[in-house]
Amino acid sequence: MLQSQAGQAGQDRVDALDGGRRPLKVVTIALIVMACLTSVAVMAWSGYHSRALELSGASISASNTAHTLANQANSSFKMADTVLVSLVDNVEVEGWSAANMARLRALMMKHMADMPALQGLFIYDENGRWIVNSAGARFDGRNNSDRAYFQYHKQHPGQGVHVGGPIIGRTSGAWIIPVSRRIDHPDGSFAGVALATIKIDFFRTFYEGLDIGGDGRILLTLDDGTLLLRVPFDTASIGRDTRKDPVFRLRGRDAEIDGATFIRTESRVGDYPARITVLRSKDVALRPWLHSAILSYLALFVLIACLLLLGRRAVRQIGLRDQLQRDLLTTKALLETANASLSGMAYVDGLTELFNRRYYEQTWEREHRRAFRNRASLAVLMIDVDHFKRYNDRYGHLAGDECLKTVAQAMLRGLRRSGDLAARYGGEEFVVLLPETDLAGAREVAEKIHASVAAHALRHEASPLGVVTVSIGAYAAVPEQADDPDRAFGAHADAALYRAKEAGRNRTAT
Repeated sequence: MLQSQAGQAGQDRVDALDGGRRPLKVVTIALIVMACLTSVAVMAWSGYHSRALELSGASISASNTAHTLANQANSSFKMADTVLVSLVDNVEVEGWSAANMARLRALMMKHMADMPALQGLFIYDENGRWIVNSAGARFDGRNNSDRAYFQYHKQHPGQGVHVGGPIIGRTSGAWIIPVSRRIDHPDGSFAGVALATIKIDFFRTFYEGLDIGGDGRILLTLDDGTLLLRVPFDTASIGRDTRKDPVFRLRGRDAEIDGATFIRTESRVGDYPARITVLRSKDVALRPWLHSAILSYLALFVLIACLLLLGRRAVRQIGLRDQLQRDLLTTKALLETANASLSGMAYVDGLTELFNRRYYEQTWEREHRRAFRNRASLAVLMIDVDHFKRYNDRYGHLAGDECLKTVAQAMLRGLRRSGDLAARYGGEEFVVLLPETDLAGAREVAEKIHASVAAHALRHEASPLGVVTVSIGAYAAVPEQADDPDRAFGAHADAALYRAKEAGRNRTAT
């Protein structure tokens, strides 16, 4: 009845424990799930925000590049225009005399030396004939009345600057951008054209030195869509009408070209009819963010995996705690058994699996007292592997360990009774304790050990005998007193071992 009541009380306690654990399990699971979801949400928001910052930075960088290039182009056009203004004023005031043209030629050559962007400076009369140029040479018979800029000024009164589409220079053979102004007679009629040509390669060299990403592009165009320059450079694209290109047809912030999305920024070239467009690939701009995001999400995955593992472990621990409490007595018994087993292992030599010196000394004290009480003979064999240092030096320490294991097994086969004890005394030295054994019996056991070792025939080229052998010192006597504090038996056996070595080894001495 008492057992039944105790069992019922124990069951009640277990039921109460289970009732208390279930809410704890739910709370633990909820906390783990909440932590995982929160981590994912924070990482997603952080990734979205950092992506937006990366794109914003790329857009600002592209915009700054566009403004810088527009300022540079504006400066080049303005310098050329300033020269044209002075040339037009000079012709309209001083006239077309040969002397004035000579002065203008000298002035043109000076401007060319000061302005590396210029390819040439020219003045044409109302019929398109070459009157003066910066090359300092005469081009009799040359006529530029067919050029678009010449026809423009001829048909449009007014002395505003005109930036024309790209052409190939007739004197240089290079691609140039014509910048021109109209020259009038005193009555306002058309008198000719003053022309400055700017090298397209001047802009190209500068643009190609900029880092705008692997797929980035720079476009210098006129307001009517005429392409003056494209980087990456493509000669075939110069002068092309770009008004139908996606870059200019869609005036949004982004542009899609050949399936790729580009960040598009544009800047006007001052008051001139030209503009700079800079395109940066979104994929290239987002590449650093993508690498960082991948690493961050990998770290988050590892964190969530760790949280789930820890949570699973915590839930399991909560579930197992009651079972562990039920099994406490059984576990205690098993631990006691395990401790006893470990205590036994503490007396065993890890290499040879013989008993160690500590166990031998404890057994020796016990057997010595018993032999004294019973007036029985007690024998000790001290055993040493001959030339073992040479063996180690010759074959290595691993082979030396195997040699000691073999000698240990040979010793065990040489023992005749279960009460006999073999132990490793230290290094290559062993000891055998033989209760109720006289000296003759000890010698008999020693000879069996010799024979067992010899049967293995372990090669030992550093030994005179060519195989592994042992030397044994034997001693047996009836103890004269209960205790042996000076270890007389061991000392006698050790002295006998020394005599065996002195006599040539591979023998037993008493």
